[in-house]
Amino acid sequence: MTAAPTTATDRRGAPIGRPGERLPSLTGMRVLAGFGVFSTHIIALGLFADPMAMMSYIHYAANSGVFGVGFFFVLTGFVVTWTAAAGDTAGKFWRRRFFKLIPNHIVVYLIILALWLPTEVPINTLAAIAGFFLVTAWSPSQDILFGNLNGPMWSANIDVLAYAVFPLLYFLIKKIRPNRLWAWAVGMVALAALVPLVAHNFLPDGPPSLTAPDISWPQHWFGFYFPLTRAIEFVLGILMARILLTGRWIGITALPAALVTAGVYLATLDVPIFHGYTVIPLIPIAILIPAMAYSDMLGHRTLVNSRFMVWLGDRMYAFFVTHITVLFMAHAALNGENGVVGMYTQKQFSTGAVVLVVAALYVLCVLVAQLLYVAVERPAMRRWSRSAKDRAEARAQRERQQAVLQS
Repeated sequence: MTAAPTTATDRRGAPIGRPGERLPSLTGMRVLAGFGVFSTHIIALGLFADPMAMMSYIHYAANSGVFGVGFFFVLTGFVVTWTAAAGDTAGKFWRRRFFKLIPNHIVVYLIILALWLPTEVPINTLAAIAGFFLVTAWSPSQDILFGNLNGPMWSANIDVLAYAVFPLLYFLIKKIRPNRLWAWAVGMVALAALVPLVAHNFLPDGPPSLTAPDISWPQHWFGFYFPLTRAIEFVLGILMARILLTGRWIGITALPAALVTAGVYLATLDVPIFHGYTVIPLIPIAILIPAMAYSDMLGHRTLVNSRFMVWLGDRMYAFFVTHITVLFMAHAALNGENGVVGMYTQKQFSTGAVVLVVAALYVLCVLVAQLLYVAVERPAMRRWSRSAKDRAEARAQRERQQAVLQS
């Protein structure tokens, strides 16, 4: 059964979004974005015994993580804007975001540390501390960024910055006239396009990046990891949410936006987006997210708003926090080794067997994510994301609504 469409419309009769309105397609899309990141990280395992099959997999999967991470950055700006309540305060917002982001991170980080210490492999203490406090991406040092005990959490550095400045950004962006929002959005895309130009023309040509040796580390860091340049995507997400909320959306729905995004992905398989050309996925993603939301507002069924996809999407942050450690440890365990540090004898498989291994690893990552979600994330959000006073007021409001319905 499809959801009933909203009754709020603009002067053209198109629906206008209501702040806080449930958008299940965006939750479901988190699964595809998370799978993109997972697929790219599979490359690090070296599963293919056939070198040609390995190269083919790299060709098709290398950019999927870049698209996935970019999607999450834009989505974050979109969602926090969409869910911003009229009576909300900066303190309440920061409290919710803190208990959404930090408990999972701390628990997993401490578990990784406990697994690491018995291996007697040296730990970069400064990098480990920076990783714990989610500030590694601010450092122009490769040793600091890649010495983080939970590598994928560099992206949470951008989340911390985004959440810190969101109350001010939201205040300022709400002052933009609705008829100028598109111009601001185009301006943010243009700013993102300048990032690789600045990086490749004004930053040093050395030393080489450890993960992209055909460019320099300063260029790579500025274009891909630096929180200020990646925050552009967050700001664009805010603007796209405002465009939809103010009735300025151009009517594109989920299917055509998804086809365009897929087309851009396939057309740029040979483009080294990882080097800092994040504007390439940014453009289709900035259209895809409001298009998905718009389809939900219209009551359309999409491939990603099913109950199962929403269930899985709710667990994607827990999946993201844990998946790289699970991948290395599970792969190493096949040889009876400890793979928490990624230093082990990599077992390889025939091409057909790789499909089964990857599927099994994905299911294992989901199961671990479910455990973290149930044991840490959901209890932390329920217990601490709102003050006792706010919880009491919400409970009283629900009781009043139930009394009205029963009368």
